[in-house]
Amino acid sequence: MQTFGDFQLDTVNECVWQGSKRLSITPRPFAVLRYLVENPQRLVTHDELLEALWPETYVQPQILRTYVLELRKLLGDDPASPQYIATIPKRGYRFLASVKQDSINSDDEHLLIGRDTELALLHAQLDHARKAERPTLFLTGEAGIGKTAIIDTFCAQFCDGKSPVRIARGQSIEGFSGKETLYPVREALNGLCSAEDARARTVLTNAAPGWFGHGGSVAPSLGEICEALEALSQNEPLLIVFEDIHWADATTLDLIAALARRRARAKIMLLASFCPTDLDPKSPLRLLQLDLARGRRVEELHLGPLDRTAVSEYIRRKLHADNLPAGFDSLILQHSSGNPLFLGAMLDHLRSQHVLRSQGGEVVLNCPLAEIDVGVPEGLLGIIELQLDRLSAEDRRLLEAGSIAGTIFPVWAASAALQRTIDDTEEAYASLARCNRLLSVGGHDELPNGVRSTFYVFAHELYREVLYKNIPVSRRSKWHQNVADQLRTLFAGNEASVAHEIAAHTQASVSSR
Repeated sequence: MQTFGDFQLDTVNECVWQGSKRLSITPRPFAVLRYLVENPQRLVTHDELLEALWPETYVQPQILRTYVLELRKLLGDDPASPQYIATIPKRGYRFLASVKQDSINSDDEHLLIGRDTELALLHAQLDHARKAERPTLFLTGEAGIGKTAIIDTFCAQFCDGKSPVRIARGQSIEGFSGKETLYPVREALNGLCSAEDARARTVLTNAAPGWFGHGGSVAPSLGEICEALEALSQNEPLLIVFEDIHWADATTLDLIAALARRRARAKIMLLASFCPTDLDPKSPLRLLQLDLARGRRVEELHLGPLDRTAVSEYIRRKLHADNLPAGFDSLILQHSSGNPLFLGAMLDHLRSQHVLRSQGGEVVLNCPLAEIDVGVPEGLLGIIELQLDRLSAEDRRLLEAGSIAGTIFPVWAASAALQRTIDDTEEAYASLARCNRLLSVGGHDELPNGVRSTFYVFAHELYREVLYKNIPVSRRSKWHQNVADQLRTLFAGNEASVAHEIAAHTQASVSSR
């Protein structure tokens, strides 16, 4: 979204807005306006416009005059005293107004809020590395929680040319790095060799000629890699970063284990990030994590969700606003659960739907807060479904059954939907929650028949919403009816106390048919 004067150029929906009013514009005039707006304050010649918008296609130059006349009418621009589009006779046009790239569509990778404590811990670990104590740290958290953002910020603090810290950084890639042995390791070491660091190139070439010698393609042994890294860290600290190691190959995990267990003193800090929800119960990484933790060879820094204060600050920074509407930060926190990726996507979505706008340092809502339907932003739908697709059929069915009763649901309701015994269902959910952080225990309740039932909470409302909407209609209807019937059975003689819940499930059962 690009703003000029009272107007906003919506490149996603290919339209122009004046405040909350959508202005009618056809595709070709829009293309002309977009090019001018993206090239403000300079002469854009007729030939440049024609070549940029209609390459290899002959278009009468006079058509541009027609489009510009249409744009002036749309913008209320006086050609005799233009505010927006000035005609440069026989040459072209110049867009006069200053253009502001709306922050709602800007790159948020460096927008790190509410992580001061975590950054301080990383610096404390690097201090241990300076003392040759070679700390190893696992940075964990769900997708979108900000693992890469905090690594970017931490590493950037040593890129000023004044801090004597070498950084070797490699990225595991789903479906690729698991097939190519030591892929993130080679990327990290190649980064050292490609930098203007003659010592790094010399040490790595001597220690691992199979990789870094002329025409070399033979991978060095794990011992050779460890010795090379230790040699590089004799004088200056070496920060080794491996990201997303839940996708790493087995040999990379072996190297991490070796680096964490070696006793030789070295100024090495190993920082590896991964997403616990992407690990199978028997994943080699899960076993490695437990083994290193048992031997006290690793520290774990788990990134949790942002709190309300951080969410409010995030919204203000992203929207360049000093003030927020009452309750707006609570609404966004509720639907995003404090996940920065979800926060950004929701704000993008609400802006693209023209639910909100930034004006004079404030966020202005175009409808009452109670009427805002956040839904599932399109940009998040694929990410969520990809995570859910990694679940086993049994685990997904359990989560779907829970979604019938809400973001917070009792096991007895899910067991009623599935028509299983409460005991069996309790065990299934306990196992699921141990291995997957999409659920957490919310408490316990005692039913009228004396049976105790656990409450579970979805990590995010959005996960619950996607699961619920993807349940086949006939099954969803049946499950709602099963829960309504179980309510009547459990509260026989006292149905009035749960009349609202019975009515809600009955109505949902009918509307799902």
